[in-house]
Amino acid sequence: MFYLDENGYVIDKRTELNDAFEDIYYKLGDMTPEKRIAWFKSCMYGEPLKYTQEIDNTTYIVRTSFNENSNNNLLDKIEKIVVENN
Repeated sequence: MFYLDENGYVIDKRTELNDAFEDIYYKLGDMTPEKRIAWFKSCMYGEPLKYTQEIDNTTYIVRTSFNENSNNNLLDKIEKIVVENN
């Protein structure tokens, strides 16, 4: 992707993200179709987010489960759990 200034000249707006995408693009281009599919499968599912806190010899593990319409964010939920259990 490139950007143009008010005179139509190309402005170089490269970022670390652009570089990362380009590296992946070339890495995938060098792979066989089978290796490419295996790479995509290995990246499909990230490890679920969880928060672990030990309080009075009890370990609490909070896994992600969010209502998209909620007014609370992750930090609010964690603070509520920690404050209520102290």
